[in-house]
Amino acid sequence: MAARDRSRPRVVATGTLSINSATTSNVDFGTPDDVKIAVGANYQHGDRLVAVITARTAGTTDAISFSVQDAPDNSGSIGTPATAVTDGAMTGGTGSQTAVVAIELQAGRPWLRFRATRVGTTDTHLVSVVLLAIKQGF
Repeated sequence: MAARDRSRPRVVATGTLSINSATTSNVDFGTPDDVKIAVGANYQHGDRLVAVITARTAGTTDAISFSVQDAPDNSGSIGTPATAVTDGAMTGGTGSQTAVVAIELQAGRPWLRFRATRVGTTDTHLVSVVLLAIKQGF
């Protein structure tokens, strides 16, 4: 296997959210809305998880920021979420924003929830998240 094949990021999940009010909303990844990390074709033990979060808007008035939560499994669905262990700036600001964040998967907490918080009611932001798995060592 060529080095480029071993190091190529794999897409674990993609999700979107349209937000136009002063609120905190969850990014929708389709049923079941949140992401459950499981060993398979797109994730292997030891992989690094990296999320690319973007919020696009034509406006320049309202601020937006991001957060990531993790949670235990509760009979196949997300348990009680708490702030995930991350490395990267998610503070955001006004206008369009991009954040790149590494996520440390915690033992017994396979669920991830991505959130956007908006301040203001003038602009509309289209938020998208691409969650990648990257083989450790590359």
